[in-house]
Amino acid sequence: MTSSAIRPSARAQARARTSGANNLEKKIMGVPARIMRPCLLLIAIAVALTCFGLVMIYSASSVEAMSEQGDAAFYVKRQALFIVIGVALAIAVAKIDYHWLCSQTGLTLMAVVIIGMLVAVRVAGSGANGATRWLTVGPLRLQPSEFAKVFVLLAASATAGDYFCERSIDLPTFLKRVVAYVGVPLALILVQPDKGTTGIIALLVFVIAYDSGFDRNVLMKFAGLAVVAALVVSLRDDYSRQRVLTLINPWSDEWDSGYQLTRGFMAFGSGGLTGVGLGMSRMKYSYLPEAHNDFVFAIVGEELGLLGTLAVLAAFAALAVQAFDVARNASDSKGRLIAIGGITLLLTQFFLNVFGVLGVFPLSGKPLPFISYGGSSIMSCLMIVGAIVNVSLHSTLPETVHDRRRASMTLAEDEDTGVGEPRVHAAGSHCPTALPERASAASRSQRASGSTPLASASDARRNLRVVDGGAGRQRIDLGPDPAERLRSRRGPEVRASGTSRVGRDRRNPSGGRGRRE
Repeated sequence: MTSSAIRPSARAQARARTSGANNLEKKIMGVPARIMRPCLLLIAIAVALTCFGLVMIYSASSVEAMSEQGDAAFYVKRQALFIVIGVALAIAVAKIDYHWLCSQTGLTLMAVVIIGMLVAVRVAGSGANGATRWLTVGPLRLQPSEFAKVFVLLAASATAGDYFCERSIDLPTFLKRVVAYVGVPLALILVQPDKGTTGIIALLVFVIAYDSGFDRNVLMKFAGLAVVAALVVSLRDDYSRQRVLTLINPWSDEWDSGYQLTRGFMAFGSGGLTGVGLGMSRMKYSYLPEAHNDFVFAIVGEELGLLGTLAVLAAFAALAVQAFDVARNASDSKGRLIAIGGITLLLTQFFLNVFGVLGVFPLSGKPLPFISYGGSSIMSCLMIVGAIVNVSLHSTLPETVHDRRRASMTLAEDEDTGVGEPRVHAAGSHCPTALPERASAASRSQRASGSTPLASASDARRNLRVVDGGAGRQRIDLGPDPAERLRSRRGPEVRASGTSRVGRDRRNPSGGRGRRE
C-alpha cells in the first residue's frame, strides 16, 4: 500500500485524536462541569431548604393559624407568596450581569431605592418593642433592612474590588463610596434600632475588606473598636441588657424573660435522637412563642430530633462549599467577593439564630434562613443566592497545565506522507518552537547517510492502529503486553547478571560471563 493511499485515513485519525483532546472536559448544559456543577448544587440546596421551610412552617404554625385566623395553612400560604416573589427577584438578580450591578449607574439606582425605603421606615414605618423596622407596601409588610443587606453586599464588593484589587479608583472616590453605600444604610438601620442586622452587615464588610487585601493591622483595630461599640450599645437599653442577663441564667425568671428560651430547651430535650415525629410537636400548642418564626429550629429539634438538626447543619455546610467553589472560579475580584460575602451573610444569620435558640448567644430576633417564616427574610435569602448564581454564570475556568498543553498542540506535516501529527510545544508557549525544523533536518541527514538504526517515523506511523478508547475518545493501540513491545526483534537479550543459564551458555560457550551486545 502506498503512502498516498493511506494519507486520507491517517489525516482523519489525526483529526479524531485532536478532537478527542479538546473534548476531554465534561460539560453540563454546554458549560464546563467545574463551573456548572457548583451552580446547580447551590440552587438545588437552596430549593431543598426552602421546601423544607414550608413544611416546618406549616407544622409549627398550624395550631396558631387555626385558632387566630381560622385557616391552618394561613402562614404557609403567605410564605409561599413571598417565595414566588423572592424567586422572581432572584432570577432578576441572576440574569443582570453583576458587572452592571456593580457599576456606578447600578449602585446609584439601588442606593436611591434602598436608602429611600430606610428613610420611609423612619417616617411612616411600624414596629414593636420600641423598634420601627417594617414598611407596609400594599398587602405586603416589608423589612427594608433585609434588602439593604443585598445592596451592601454588591456595593462593598464593587468598591473593595475597584480600589484594592483593580486599582481603578483613587482614595477619595473610595471613601465617598464607603460613606454613601455602606455608612448611610448602616446608620439608618442602627437608629431603628436593629442591632442584629447592623452586626451582620458589619461582619460582611469586615470579611470583604479582609479578603480584598485591606491592611490586617488596621482592620483588626477597627474590629476591636466595633466590638466595644457593640457592647456599649447592647448594654445601654433595658431590653438588650435583659437579653444578656437571660442568656446567663434563663431559669432565674422562667415564666417571664426566660420563658421563650427555656421552652426551646424543653423542645430539644423532648426530641431526643430521632424526634417525636413530623407534625407531632407539643410545644407548638401555644407553649413556645414564635414557634414558626425565630424558634422554628427548636420545633425541628423536637419533631426530627438530633438527626434532623444535624441534617439542617449539613445542608448549610454543603451550601457554603458550593458558594466557595463559585468564588474560586469567579472571573474577577468583584465576583469572588460577591460569592464570599453572600455566603457570609447566610451563615452569619444562620449561626445567630441557632446559637440564640441553643442559649449560646443572646437572642437577636433574626430568622433562620430559608426555613423561618418571614417574607422579607426569604426574599433577601433568595436574592443572595441569585447574586452567587450570577457570579457563576459569568465565570471562566482557571487555566490548568492540561489546558495549556492542549492549547499548544498543532498539526505538523510529515515530509513523506503529509500526514498531520499532533505535536506539543513547551508549556505556556502560544507559538510553535523551532523543534520541528530541527527534527526534520536531523531526519534528512539520517536518510542521506543511510544511518537509520530504528524504523523511520513514517514507517512507524504507517503501522499505528487507532482504536476506540471509550467515552468517545480514540487512542493508539500499543499492543496487548508491554513486555512484548519492549522485546527486541533480534531475539532475547541477556542482562550482565543474567538469570538464564541457557542464554548464558548460548552467547558464551566457554561459560564465562556474557557481554551485552
